[in-house]
Amino acid sequence: MAEDEVDYSSCHSQPDSAQILDTAFNYVNSRVCQPAIWFDNFFVDERIDEDANAGSVIRWRNDFSYVEGEGYQYKTRLKARFYLPKVTKRLKLVIESDDEDDLFGLFPNNSDDAENVFALRYDWLNSERTSLNFKLTAHPGAEARFRYTYPISEDLLLRATQKVYQKKKLTGESTELDLDYSISPEFLLRWSNFATYEDDIKGWELGSGLTLYQHISDQQALSYQLSTTGTNRPYHYISNTHMSVTYRQNILRPWFFYELIPEYNWSKDPDTEREGEFKATLRLEILFHNI
Repeated sequence: MAEDEVDYSSCHSQPDSAQILDTAFNYVNSRVCQPAIWFDNFFVDERIDEDANAGSVIRWRNDFSYVEGEGYQYKTRLKARFYLPKVTKRLKLVIESDDEDDLFGLFPNNSDDAENVFALRYDWLNSERTSLNFKLTAHPGAEARFRYTYPISEDLLLRATQKVYQKKKLTGESTELDLDYSISPEFLLRWSNFATYEDDIKGWELGSGLTLYQHISDQQALSYQLSTTGTNRPYHYISNTHMSVTYRQNILRPWFFYELIPEYNWSKDPDTEREGEFKATLRLEILFHNI
């Protein structure tokens, strides 16, 4: 079937937040249909959102969790991106946690609450398939990120991301590979992989995970996640295996969401035995696009 003959009527309609999409998103959208774009916008996937040139974003998440053996916990995170007035749309002011990472949802860590930091990000390149930006943080720190997107077929999409960063005295690099397969307008399967090297421990951290997205309605969706993470320092071992389900719904206002997230982690430190831990989270999120 020719590209101009593809029928997109069965794809999901876009929420208001889709206004943030630019040419690069439209290109992917026309090749892989709309499910991947819809899920990334509804779940606010940071890896995709960072490539958008247009629009400002405020995302405030509040997690109320019960952790097995530890009791109830509360965690809040704020992430925002604004244009600097009268400068250029390529330069943005970014507010995010200093431990912010695109893959935290699929590959959770055990770090304590981190402080919010200010950063300046400059989008050097953003074309249909490639993007390149640079970021300077106030801690201080610096990061360069390059991303290449290749539509293998109408149903299969490859995304490769390379990062190099400096955080105080720590230098590191991260390589990420994502493969999206659009099973149907209601289901999307994503295979995510990453490898990170940091010179303070002179070792690697590796991870691989699967996410299955399910569309219920334009206000409701589910994601099922399974992942494993390993390292080679001080020896080779699996540091965590993660399994979770996320139910997300938009209620009351276009900018208000809640999530229910039951999850189970089998984690291990270098000097301890492997332990299992159940966690249940109610997440309340306020999300503004193009304010």
